[in-house]
Amino acid sequence: MAPPTPANGMACKPKLPQATVLAPRPPTDPDAADCIRPVARKRTRASKPKVKTGCKTCKIRRIKCDETKPICQQCQKARIVCDGYDDGLTSQLTGISNLEPEPGVCAKTSLVPSRDKRRAYLPRPLPSSGQSLKRFNANEVSYFDFFRYELTNDLCGYCCTDFWSRVVLCEAMTKDCVRHAVLAIAALAKGVSDSLASTSAKNQPSALFPWTAKSIVNNNHHVALRYYVEALSTFRKQVNNKDQVQSPRAVLIMTMLLITFELLQGNMEMVDTLMTSSINLLKGSLGQYRHSSSIQHHEAQARTEEDVRDIEHMLPFLSIMGGWTPFLKTQRSNLALWDTSAGGGVPNLGYRSSGQLQADWSRFFARASAFTGQALTAVMQEQSVVVNPALLHEQMTYLSHLDKWQNVLDVGLAQAITARDNHAKMAFKIMQLHHLMVRIGVNCCLDYTDMIWDAYDDEFLVLVERCLAFAIEARPAYRARFTLSMGILSTLGPAIAKCRNHNIRMRALEMARRMPWREGAWDAEAELFGKLGAVLLEERGRDSSGIISPENRWTWVDGSWDLELNNLTGQYVRSVPDQSGNPVITTLELALDAWPDICRDISCDVDHAVECRIMD
Repeated sequence: MAPPTPANGMACKPKLPQATVLAPRPPTDPDAADCIRPVARKRTRASKPKVKTGCKTCKIRRIKCDETKPICQQCQKARIVCDGYDDGLTSQLTGISNLEPEPGVCAKTSLVPSRDKRRAYLPRPLPSSGQSLKRFNANEVSYFDFFRYELTNDLCGYCCTDFWSRVVLCEAMTKDCVRHAVLAIAALAKGVSDSLASTSAKNQPSALFPWTAKSIVNNNHHVALRYYVEALSTFRKQVNNKDQVQSPRAVLIMTMLLITFELLQGNMEMVDTLMTSSINLLKGSLGQYRHSSSIQHHEAQARTEEDVRDIEHMLPFLSIMGGWTPFLKTQRSNLALWDTSAGGGVPNLGYRSSGQLQADWSRFFARASAFTGQALTAVMQEQSVVVNPALLHEQMTYLSHLDKWQNVLDVGLAQAITARDNHAKMAFKIMQLHHLMVRIGVNCCLDYTDMIWDAYDDEFLVLVERCLAFAIEARPAYRARFTLSMGILSTLGPAIAKCRNHNIRMRALEMARRMPWREGAWDAEAELFGKLGAVLLEERGRDSSGIISPENRWTWVDGSWDLELNNLTGQYVRSVPDQSGNPVITTLELALDAWPDICRDISCDVDHAVECRIMD
């Protein structure tokens, strides 16, 4: 297959430039202008001592660690972040070492300095891996640089994980399918960025206006599709090869890359299919999967793939959060696949890094979200005031764990502020927002009438105010307007859907309306139009005392888009069934080019957007 054409659309000359290999820049040359170097003759170098213990960062740098805790002196001298210790486990990957930021400077942006002062180390496999570095041709280098220096920050969002900045980049250096998937994502993101700069914002891929192979938007989009087809084809051959034992880690990495491409393209149907197929393929390796007696964990394999535990929660997390949207219909039914037990105890801070704590929180958050979803489904089916004792016991366990987590997050935030670690500070703040959202959901998930949410107006108010403060402080500037991390938009979802205090929910709506980015399956434009229908139905049903009865409470469950007529026909189910026990479903048509004036509909003259305009 011919290589993709360059981004400028000009045909390649028959004589291609010499292939280059991505090689790590020597640490002694921090101000080198370019990190792409031609292949040079072999040179010998002084041997370094093998690192069997010590901190993770020294293992990555392959230098002797003095093992000072909590931060080793080697990292302090080099002015880089010490990632802590991992109980003697030997890291399988090497990668980019995050530079310690100047006081008050976000660690995220310190990874992407000006073009003439890049100081990041390129990932490379250990020599013992037996895998050779892949060569990048001249057309691929710009896309790989764009992914490495721009998109890894987007995709990580507020997370402290090194999945995108280290794990994925290491795999791209040795595996063709990963390399092509990375290049496809970078080319598509460039296409999105170029399109947004030259045309209206509606060209942004979303559930409403997706990009597809039937309609090529620009040359970068065309290049992205060619890379993607190559990546998908190679991956399918590997999965279908019965003679080759598939590594759960390798499958998970490719799954996340393919899902990312389809989410960025706005192809939610394919995202749904990819998630379900990957869950079935990896169910023996996913810790949260509800295992039967016939399905066993691949414990022996997990022991040899040491970082699987750090990343395996990402797929269940995306599936569970996607189940709360009508766009991933299969994931809503897949909620039943996940184990909802609260799991082990809450970790102590100890010497754990902010990234390790965030991974622990993400696992707990996914379990709590699955429990909330399954509990809501169960009580709606039973329609009884008598709640299953097992659900009540699990609810109390989660609330107890949440109390302990609150202390961990408060202390972690205080430590991050003291250390002037802005990236960790923002990560702990977003975890606190998610903590508050989960606490409200766990408390309210066992009431089938949907009325218990009204007792948490004060908590919803705090949640909305903190989200606004966080959005103003963080001001994310995503190049592709997309992140795979859960952030503010999905946190505001319950405040819009379940808080019946008019002023609070309208402030949440106005805030979400001003967010120009996407968070995984949560697309601001598509989500808001769907939820607006439920808000409009409920506000019209508010009685003279300001109460919305159970018979006037609705949830958005599905919708169909007519892009020619530019409208949405939403389907909504009532909180309580009819007298025969059957669900009550209604439809509502909304114009996609006009924001419904809900306040005028109910004669409200309050300007709910006055505080949110600072986000513009």
